[in-house]
Amino acid sequence: MNREDRILFACVRQEFQPRHRKTVEALAGPAVRWEHVADTAEWHGVAPIVGANLRRCDPDALGMPAELAERMEVAAFENALLKERRAQRLAEGLVQLREVGLEAMLLKGAALDLLVYEEPWVVRSGDVDLLLRPLPGFRPGPEEKQVRLSLYRSGVECDLLEHHDVNMNGVLPVSFERIWRDARPVQVRGVEAWVMAPEDLLISLCINSCRKRFFRLKGLFDMAETVRRLHLDWGALGAKARDYSCEGIVYVALLAAGATVGCDLPDGALAELGVPPLRARLLRALVSWSLRVSSLAAVRGPALSLLLPYASYRWDQAWRSFRFALTRPPRPVARTATP
Repeated sequence: MNREDRILFACVRQEFQPRHRKTVEALAGPAVRWEHVADTAEWHGVAPIVGANLRRCDPDALGMPAELAERMEVAAFENALLKERRAQRLAEGLVQLREVGLEAMLLKGAALDLLVYEEPWVVRSGDVDLLLRPLPGFRPGPEEKQVRLSLYRSGVECDLLEHHDVNMNGVLPVSFERIWRDARPVQVRGVEAWVMAPEDLLISLCINSCRKRFFRLKGLFDMAETVRRLHLDWGALGAKARDYSCEGIVYVALLAAGATVGCDLPDGALAELGVPPLRARLLRALVSWSLRVSSLAAVRGPALSLLLPYASYRWDQAWRSFRFALTRPPRPVARTATP
């Protein structure tokens, strides 16, 4: 783990305490490649929160070039504007979906904006993800399809009845009916939507972290902050992870978050996942080894692209995922609902 990565790990948090500031200032100095810090933060989607926390440090102790500090500050303003536009588009889209007989559950960043982030601008999100289901009396037709196509084009990814990011394109037997049954309603600018139960939300973030090779900073931030800010029933979470056959994925994701940005797990939380002891030791060793031999920049390349994700799968899932990666059939833009 190089000096730049350690600075980023200390800065990727909403509660930037004096001990974190001291850690950053102790790591800073002429040897730090600040351009590398800024570039990595931007690529990992965390430049706004990293920049905000670096501004809380002593600038003389940091020795960060003024133009880089300004660049990261601008990133926060730009992201705030982008998130405001997306929030407005999301609210409008939820209204349109209800008008054609569909209701929506917010996934990933859209849910975290409401439940976990102190301010929506703290991290960047690639798009908005929604899980849709028909309302009573729904009838599919051209209006419904047009609304969904319009949302896709504006960066709102809405899948009907299931979502490919949550079940990893069919690799995981995730019960979307169960997710809906445990979900709770929220208001998005006066429009009703749904969010997952905290346990399902964290599981979905762990699955998404696996899709992004586990060491994507935004994913680590999302998991750690969700654990810190939401009340979680770890027994229920472990049972669901086993039922969805993703206990290894959740285990590795939480280990990775704890070993990097810090993740405040209660005693026995990982044990609730029911990962067999021998496999748990292997996964711990792989996470530790990955941190020793790689850097955050390597998340883009092959070093961490296959080893940890495939180690976290069950053997049959690894084969299905590998087969899908080889074929990668084009996903349909919209799935037709049945009444």
